[in-house]
Amino acid sequence: MTIAWVVIFWAMQAIAQILFKCGANYPERWTLFFILGNVFGASSIWFLMLLYKAMNQNLALAIGTGGGFVAAQAALAIIFRSSVSPLQYAGAGAIVLGMTMFTLGNRA
Repeated sequence: MTIAWVVIFWAMQAIAQILFKCGANYPERWTLFFILGNVFGASSIWFLMLLYKAMNQNLALAIGTGGGFVAAQAALAIIFRSSVSPLQYAGAGAIVLGMTMFTLGNRA
């Protein structure tokens, strides 16, 4: 169940960022997208709290927020067709590597 909570948290974080970007793109609907983005973003914290309950809090924070950031960046790049430089790919890879190190370090 813990894996499902992580994936749901990542997805909700990505959806929130997509909605905020839509609000920026469509100023006439800014308030709607602002409210929807906050509904997804704020309610996703419930899943982070479940992760805190299920695992070490340092691991939950690293996996949750690190993965949420990478998921949001990937979703924004795909949906809005923004270009990503090799250095930005390397940065995302570094975050994933850090998440992996936190996960492996938790087993030691």
